[in-house]
Amino acid sequence: MLIMTLLFLVMTGASAGNDELRAALPMLSDAEIAQLANGEMVYGISLDGPSIARYFVPGSEAAARAVVAQEIEKGFALGAVNYIPYTPALQSMDPLARQLAIFNKIRAISTQEGITYISHRAGDKERTLIERSSYMEDDRNLNTLLPDPVATVFPKSAHSYVYQRDTSFGGNRYEHTYTNSDREIFVSIENISSMKVLGIFTAVKSRQLSMNMGTYQLDDGLLLVALTSIEGRSPTVSVLGISVDLPSAFRRRIVAAQNWLIDQLNTIGR
Repeated sequence: MLIMTLLFLVMTGASAGNDELRAALPMLSDAEIAQLANGEMVYGISLDGPSIARYFVPGSEAAARAVVAQEIEKGFALGAVNYIPYTPALQSMDPLARQLAIFNKIRAISTQEGITYISHRAGDKERTLIERSSYMEDDRNLNTLLPDPVATVFPKSAHSYVYQRDTSFGGNRYEHTYTNSDREIFVSIENISSMKVLGIFTAVKSRQLSMNMGTYQLDDGLLLVALTSIEGRSPTVSVLGISVDLPSAFRRRIVAAQNWLIDQLNTIGR
């Protein structure tokens, strides 16, 4: 009898979680909802047909940006969503305090140093992705790199410049612009320097990449979203016999970034 009762509680809890996801993301299929509930990332690429706006909560900043990204010419857009239940520490917070805690973790970009991803060029093996990650004083000055900022009040907007050196595209400068609400945190990331393959050949020109990340609070868990688009660029780059499939490359970056953020969120309250 006890086993049956526990099984019932587990099943009803899972059903409630699925219902929350269905309400938040009504355009996803039952199979995709089940994937999210199981901790799997669900994603799509504009080249494949269906609108990528379906991966974002209707009315959110991320959904509005996805509608625009879907229409770019000679390029592509990739939308992705993941779901994580709140840790006990996050669950115990009121929504505004939770937003502030999440916001500060997203902005702790120095902790991205050393994160890994699965590299096709390395034979589908794990490889370090980010070697250096720091805030800049302005959009050009690399002589003054700043520590991660810590907010004491949750802001509806924020703006900063970031330097990152990674193993695929070398050192690059980025502009981060936050558009926040009571439930959503959305950061738009644009490259303000050209991204080069092998440090020589330009793969993505300045301002050609828009790589956005965000979170959206539900009652029992958090949606992690990502939206990447490149305009005026073929999805495939070939240099000296090396072929780089950009949608695949950025999907793997999204996975690495979301895994990093999940690890950061799990430290809240420790």
